[in-house]
Amino acid sequence: MRNFFIICLVSSLIYACSDKDKLPKGVLPKQKMREVMWDMIRAGEFLNGFVFYKDSSRNKMAESEKWFEKIYQLHKISKTEFEKSYAYYNSRPALMKEMLDSLAKRQIYVRPVIHDSTSVKDSINKNVNLIPSKDTLRRSRDSLRKKIIKMRKDLLKPV
Repeated sequence: MRNFFIICLVSSLIYACSDKDKLPKGVLPKQKMREVMWDMIRAGEFLNGFVFYKDSSRNKMAESEKWFEKIYQLHKISKTEFEKSYAYYNSRPALMKEMLDSLAKRQIYVRPVIHDSTSVKDSINKNVNLIPSKDTLRRSRDSLRKKIIKMRKDLLKPV
């Protein structure tokens, strides 16, 4: 009996000291869960800001489920995998806080990039340069500075 108790004690200590970062089977890794949650948040914002705002008669639950199903398909996961993963991360506040903080820091607005050239044609078919040829703010500041320096020199001249 004593040997059995010692074996149970040692095995429980080994189990307790095992790798805590190891995820249970069926739980999404942190990075994949971040990506899925990011897309879920974006879909929710889109639905609230555009779809439900314009047409309040829509069934919000059915419409949300439709969009969330698209996200599950995009990431090649199932709804049960997401729910199990969400429950796992939600039961561990430190992991969930880390994940939500990284989502909060994520850049929301990405500036559009013009690929080919810096000039585009406007409605009159004239080329409009998007990058100014000279820095007009710096130029005016420099010219003002030159005037101030000249005035100081004039003040310091002997009479």
